[in-house]
Amino acid sequence: MTENSTKITKKPATSVKKNSSVKGSSKNKKRKKKRNNIGIICGTAAAAIVIVVGGGYFIGRAYYSNRFLSGTTVNGIDVGGKTFEQACDLLGVNDMPYELTVKTIDGTPVVFKTADFDYRLSGKDELQKIYDSVNRKTWFSGFIQNSTYSFNEDITFDVEKLQKLVEKANWGDVETADAKLGLNEDKTAYVITPEVQGNKITDMKKLEAYVTQSVATGELSVELDKDTGCYSLPEVKSADLEDDCKKRNDVFQLSVTYDFDYTTETLTGEELMKIIKLKDDGSYTVDRKKAMEYVEKLAKKYDTYNTKRKFHATLQGDIIVPTSSDAKYGWWIDQEKTCDDLVDMLEKGESVDKVDPIYYSTGYFDFTGVESARSKDDDIGDTYIEIDLTDQHLWYYEKGKKKLDTYIVSGQTTSEARTTLPGVYKLWSKETNKRMKDTNADGDEWDTKCNFWNNVSLCGIGLHDSTWRGGYFGGEIYKYNGSHGCINMSYDDAKYVYDNVPYGTPVVMYYKSAK
Repeated sequence: MTENSTKITKKPATSVKKNSSVKGSSKNKKRKKKRNNIGIICGTAAAAIVIVVGGGYFIGRAYYSNRFLSGTTVNGIDVGGKTFEQACDLLGVNDMPYELTVKTIDGTPVVFKTADFDYRLSGKDELQKIYDSVNRKTWFSGFIQNSTYSFNEDITFDVEKLQKLVEKANWGDVETADAKLGLNEDKTAYVITPEVQGNKITDMKKLEAYVTQSVATGELSVELDKDTGCYSLPEVKSADLEDDCKKRNDVFQLSVTYDFDYTTETLTGEELMKIIKLKDDGSYTVDRKKAMEYVEKLAKKYDTYNTKRKFHATLQGDIIVPTSSDAKYGWWIDQEKTCDDLVDMLEKGESVDKVDPIYYSTGYFDFTGVESARSKDDDIGDTYIEIDLTDQHLWYYEKGKKKLDTYIVSGQTTSEARTTLPGVYKLWSKETNKRMKDTNADGDEWDTKCNFWNNVSLCGIGLHDSTWRGGYFGGEIYKYNGSHGCINMSYDDAKYVYDNVPYGTPVVMYYKSAK
């Protein structure tokens, strides 16, 4: 019983303890639950962190899967976060150049396709190598440490192909020319024709070498100039001729104008410059030989002395009057004196508006004609004495009107020494009571007088009265009883000539054979 009661009494105690134990366990459960919640939270947070970090990693890896890592520089250019194509653009290696352009010296472009000479750049390939070498698994390392890369861009091309292309290209065909000094179109002044820089290639080897070297250094836009050595350059430029041009124009304006009554001849400009010899200091000398050539040209053009002439005869119509040693009418320039005078005028350096050439003169006889009678085709005019030696007829015309119509006796034709020669003579002196005394080539002598002497030659031929003929003139008297060469006239006719015909009047004598 006792045992049972102990057990029993223990039971309440046990029961009490049991109840107490139940209360304590509830508190523990609460603490344990709290601890479990914290663990869950921490685990969840850790899991979240893992998820976030892991997710961020994979997002970053996905982002940088086709890009350079952050902090990456290539050849000094930041390409971090850039795609390969973007990096190519930044570095300028994206596109292969398509053309090579070479500009000629005048700016004309000559274009070549780079593919035709196998032109390549290594830059894009080099960048590709760098791009491929990036470890994108550690993409985040770019935020911790920078990556620096560099490469040299190599150029490759087929030199032989390029040079053949250059050789076959059309570079131009304009020849280089020096500046020139010459007259303008109107021949009124000297002007400078500028130099021409041609575009024709004169040294192909130098051109090929220059283009090849340019391409090798990456230059695909090439400009040719005078220093490339492939062009011929002007040796004389406009500036080199400016002083000479001014000096020439200063002299070019000088002029000497010769008066030929019906016209003038002016020595100036181009013709003058043939005579003038310029010096470097602007002064000049006169080339007398060239001056004489100019005077000779004037004489050839304007001299009428000792020349055949067209003439309208009263009875025969148009004839040609021949020359003869006795006939002295006409204009005859004294070339030596005229040249001396010209040189003197030019050496003074002053223009002369009007000057006469110097004509030959004996001191008492001038080898000239009638100024008012001069024209391009004639120097006899409309006032003259006409003598038909065949018909033994004389006329005097004054300004085209007949003033005298008479017969004469001329030199006897049976003797050459006595025959009156045809030609154009000039009435150049007059006398009254003239004693005519002379001896001819035949030995004939004469000594007689006339009242009116009208001299028409330098050899004693004159128009004079011959009173001893008793009024018989004309016909064929001259053939058997002619004069010694003079023109015999009646007293009245000789007096008329003496009184009315001016000095210098041409006297035209001819035979019918002159037709």
